[in-house]
Amino acid sequence: MDRTTIKGPVYQRLAGVLETMIQRQSLRPGDRMPSVRQFSRQQRVSVPTALQAYATLETRGLIAARPKSGFFVQARQADFVREPDNTSAPQKVTDLADFDPLESLLADHSNARLVPFGAALPSGKLLPAEKLARIMGAIARKLGPESIQCDIAPGSERVRREIARRSLEWGCSLAPDDFIVTIGGTEALSLALRATCRPGATVVVESPTYYNLLNMLRELRLNALPVRMDGANGMDLDALDRALRRTRVAACVVIANFNNPTGSLMPDENKRRLMEILARRNVPLIEDDIYGDLQHEGPRPRCVKAFDRDSRVLLCGSFSKTLAPGYRVGYIAAGRYHRQVLGLKKTSSLAGASLPAFAIAEFLRNGGYDRYLRTLRQHYRRQVARMREAIVESFPENIGLSRPKGGFVLWCELPKRVDSIKLFWQARSAGISIAPGQLFSTQRTHQNFIRLNCGHPWDAATERSIGILGHLVKKMSA
Repeated sequence: MDRTTIKGPVYQRLAGVLETMIQRQSLRPGDRMPSVRQFSRQQRVSVPTALQAYATLETRGLIAARPKSGFFVQARQADFVREPDNTSAPQKVTDLADFDPLESLLADHSNARLVPFGAALPSGKLLPAEKLARIMGAIARKLGPESIQCDIAPGSERVRREIARRSLEWGCSLAPDDFIVTIGGTEALSLALRATCRPGATVVVESPTYYNLLNMLRELRLNALPVRMDGANGMDLDALDRALRRTRVAACVVIANFNNPTGSLMPDENKRRLMEILARRNVPLIEDDIYGDLQHEGPRPRCVKAFDRDSRVLLCGSFSKTLAPGYRVGYIAAGRYHRQVLGLKKTSSLAGASLPAFAIAEFLRNGGYDRYLRTLRQHYRRQVARMREAIVESFPENIGLSRPKGGFVLWCELPKRVDSIKLFWQARSAGISIAPGQLFSTQRTHQNFIRLNCGHPWDAATERSIGILGHLVKKMSA
């Protein structure tokens, strides 16, 4: 049993390895665990240490003790819940005239009186704020007056060099000159859309998709062509192929690695086929890879960019979900559109803030990022699993619940009688922020869906809030 990659006390490392075995079904529900004494001998640890590891797993609901029989792997209720059916979402339209999702959800995230299940932003308690602050202070002292200068586009070479070095892990071999540093991932997406599309053009999007992408399309006067999602594998490529035969499109936007809101991961063979379908019609792909570093287990998934043979992919990303949302450090590798994107960057924001970008670059350079990511991924994996189990215990039986392979959001299909906009307001009155499903659809479908943010430490308020949400959903569906 290899426990060298899991940090913390020995009992926590042992518990983490056993949890991974349970998640991968090497240990299946109903299997008997080795006795505590046997396990202590196997791992060459003391009996109290082995017992602590088992107690940790018991607390997480992964194993249970049976009198005079030992410990057994627990069958978790969430493992038997179906995934949401994104193809059968009701077509009922809800009036959103007085509902600004971006303003409401982001304002709710900073409202300390609300439990923040709405906006997909990680808790500052999980991020390396103090270490980044120390790095930034050291850089400011070293550079002196130079530290307050603008970071003119395409951005500092030291930042672009570190991002380029990490591209090898994405399945790419990009150079520093391939990147432009942006003000977060939002600016990267906006620049990509502006470089590939003209007002009135049509853009293929996933359904459901990231709600602020839909806001961007509206502001840029672009039309959206939604293509349904397969809960496990991402965009339905057969549906995409049929749609492209009927409709002329200017670009296609996907979140292939851990889609927001479904958490799905597009397999490599699908990524390759996606590029083949788009290449036949000369359609550029805008890839949002903001969650790519947050796999729950195994190696980091490759970007679709790794299968790009003619530079038609505009790869967008940022460190907002992994390091520092407030630093607003993002990037774009625009391929054949590099010159257009650079020109648009210079005429819109021109530059970014130097110090945050330098601090991110130093964090990447000194190896702290990889060590930190290992811990963050474990937290998100456990938090998502715990949230799924709590939802199944508190919500009605006839729900659908996503099985994310990365990231920290859950997509939940509620009974058909539930209107998630009404649920939003009732939950908000109870001190809870959620994201209604209609916001993730171009046609305001997914009326009975919600997205929940799991990017916060589990505590009593979180557990209580899931219970309150379950009560509200049961009342609405009765």
